[in-house]
Amino acid sequence: MKTENGISLRMRHDLIDVRSEYRDRACRRHRILILTFAVSITILLASCSRGALIEKAQAEWDAGNYDSAAELYEQYLKEHPQGDKAQFARFRAATVCHRNLKQFDRAIQHYIHLIEDYPKSPESYQARLRLAECYAAVQKRRESISEYESVLPITPEEKEKRRIRLQIADLYYDMNDLGQAVAEYQKVTVNTPYDELAERAFLRIGGIRLLRDEFEEAVPAYQAVAQNTTDATIRRLANFGVADCYERTFQFDQAIKTLERTEPDPKSPNYIQQRIAAVREQQRQRNLTTPSNLGWPGKK
Repeated sequence: MKTENGISLRMRHDLIDVRSEYRDRACRRHRILILTFAVSITILLASCSRGALIEKAQAEWDAGNYDSAAELYEQYLKEHPQGDKAQFARFRAATVCHRNLKQFDRAIQHYIHLIEDYPKSPESYQARLRLAECYAAVQKRRESISEYESVLPITPEEKEKRRIRLQIADLYYDMNDLGQAVAEYQKVTVNTPYDELAERAFLRIGGIRLLRDEFEEAVPAYQAVAQNTTDATIRRLANFGVADCYERTFQFDQAIKTLERTEPDPKSPNYIQQRIAAVREQQRQRNLTTPSNLGWPGKK
């Protein structure tokens, strides 16, 4: 009996130990579940907080509150520099500062960060183009040219390459590096049909050649525009450029012919006739002052 009671007592103790172990395991599982849930809630709340910041920035942008939008995007970047929306926020901050606030130096810093931190970003190409625009806006033309040159090899479309080349040419023109400007403008016009890009380039080439007294080189550029443009005002200006070149080289008859086939400006219908009269008077004066053997007595 005593033995049976002893066995029964041990069994009860063992049962109590098993139950206690089960309770401990259950408590541990419960604590793990609670901890996991708490971590999940924390992550979710943080994610919602980040998302709310981005959404608020977008709402401010949509409402035209650009200063506030830029600050909110920058706040996100400061608080979550490696966040899943950091690349998006960086590009948006750059765009707001560039396009809306016209704070180009501020935009430059954002574009540089985007290019350096996310070189394989889909926005990297656009960021480089916009960085070039911002450099040009703050008169850093050499830096702008460098950025434009860097994107040319990765620009797929030929017309877009020509557009970028035209921007480079304009920057050289603004720096008064006219020789290099002409070289860049010529790249826009070579082996390509006439279009709006070629038109701008030819007009600039003609203007530079005329300014540098390179009249023979200016005439073909102006003529290319006069013969191909569909815009009456631009055709008129190109013809005036041709006439100027002929007049400056004393080819008065050619200048007059060019003016006679030029459409008058409805706002100044008498200008062309007045200009023709002035050329004829200049021709007459030159004929009076130019030595001639016609009618002169022979020398003895």
